[in-house]
Amino acid sequence: MKIGLVRHFEVTLGIPNRQWMTPEQIAQWLADYDGAEIRLGSVDLGDVRWTRCISSDSPRALKTAQAIYPGPIVSTPMLREPALKPIARANIRMPFPFWKMMLRIAWATSHRSQRDAKTAFLNNVKTFANEVLPNSGENTLVVGHAGFMIFLRKELLRQGFKGPKFTVPENGKLYLFEKP
Repeated sequence: MKIGLVRHFEVTLGIPNRQWMTPEQIAQWLADYDGAEIRLGSVDLGDVRWTRCISSDSPRALKTAQAIYPGPIVSTPMLREPALKPIARANIRMPFPFWKMMLRIAWATSHRSQRDAKTAFLNNVKTFANEVLPNSGENTLVVGHAGFMIFLRKELLRQGFKGPKFTVPENGKLYLFEKP
């Protein structure tokens, strides 16, 4: 059985033009990012005969899956990125890179603002890796998001799969995992 991980194609929405942003503006940008268009491309799927494709149900991942896989696609919210929530309620303004860093730290340290989303996300990764993927034994293409791929990779390695290392997966690139 082979598992192919593909991160969705690049999103066309860039980083915010505003230098200083409120928590509400960050939340709006995150929502806009979720619905943003992608730059379609191509993916080298190797010489593998992919018999199943599972995609995140987010528009950017689903459009990527439809562009690279000719057969039926199973979409699921299980493959979504965690829903990050603003960490401040006050009307403070900070530069976008600082907000981005603060959200990552809050998520990594299980800050109370992110705790429920993090727990649900990690449960989804484990359920997907342990229950959804191995059930069919088919060569499965998984189209999703960078964060999900990072944690899914760890679960696949724990299950005895061999595959490439990556810190942040590239958009539109296949990462192939196999069980020897």
